[in-house]
Amino acid sequence: MIIEKGNIIGIIGGGQLAKMLIDAAREMGFRTAVLDPSPEACGGKNADIHIKGEYDDGKSLRLMAEISDVITYEFENIPATSLEVLKYFKAYIPQGARPLHLSQHRLREKDAVSKLGIKTAKYLPVKTIQDLSAALENIGYPAILKTASGGYDGKNQWVLKNPEDLKSIKLKKQEYILEEMITFEKEVSCIVVRNLDDEMVVFPIGENFHEKGILKTTKVPADISSDLYKKIEAIGKKIMEGLDFIGILGIEFFVSECGEIYFNEMAPRPHNSGHYSIDACNYSQFQLHIMSICGMPLRIPQLNKNCVMLNILGENRKKVEKLVEDPNVKIHIYGKEGWKTGRKMGHINFIGDNLEELIKESENF
Repeated sequence: MIIEKGNIIGIIGGGQLAKMLIDAAREMGFRTAVLDPSPEACGGKNADIHIKGEYDDGKSLRLMAEISDVITYEFENIPATSLEVLKYFKAYIPQGARPLHLSQHRLREKDAVSKLGIKTAKYLPVKTIQDLSAALENIGYPAILKTASGGYDGKNQWVLKNPEDLKSIKLKKQEYILEEMITFEKEVSCIVVRNLDDEMVVFPIGENFHEKGILKTTKVPADISSDLYKKIEAIGKKIMEGLDFIGILGIEFFVSECGEIYFNEMAPRPHNSGHYSIDACNYSQFQLHIMSICGMPLRIPQLNKNCVMLNILGENRKKVEKLVEDPNVKIHIYGKEGWKTGRKMGHINFIGDNLEELIKESENF
């Protein structure tokens, strides 16, 4: 199904990813509608239509289905059942609910990827403290305990380095996953896009750096060999095709010192580590996602300039205000209400030919 220019792309969720999807859609000649309960949602403010309703509200979902020619989602924690309601109202959702179903639950996600023969860290399900003790005997220390669903940017995660750390853990009545703590040299991101005609493209692979569990910077290209690059790209395509996903998929991998590649996690929507593509590539991740869900032929993304993407957090406001205008420093502010500590308020793309200089520039921010 081809979505014509001038038609409406519906987006579930009204955060910064929706805002950037809307920017790309507008440039490509589409109109947009956002479903988000907050009147202050930055994506809602940017859209042609903002439906202010809960993600599981039947009336809001029906209206979204009626006015949208195609529907996508900007984050993975909306109820998968909401997509079933939209389908009942005859909405066109090329991605479907399965990407949400898998990515919303770490055990389902890991199981699905493992079944494709892709390496992950050792992991086991946990529900009780007895399960946790048994899992630790199997996996060993150090390990990381995570809630099976919910949590992001390091939230709802506990590092267990020795038996003493176990004493401080109090489990609630929910599912958890215990994972082996991989000793890795690098974390990299692979962003894959696939359309209904089975065309697939992969964005240049980025290398990620975190601080306090939050992505701080992504440098592109990643500092990896061409052999590793090809292997990561092939694994990304294998996941996309093996799970039969449509649209965009951001995948994080760990790379060990000896070159072993481990799947970490995935997100079926534009990814924070792909924001560099707005200024450094011929096509952005947002444009390619729109092409994929609108039935358009995919274009091959190419890196025009090296880039370091830096997340702007709430505590960085004064630093941002002091930045001097520079054609090689692209500042993107999302328009969220309230500059709160630890909250992603925007990002900066430092672009140029000399990657080492860009790294130093980002470190001086």
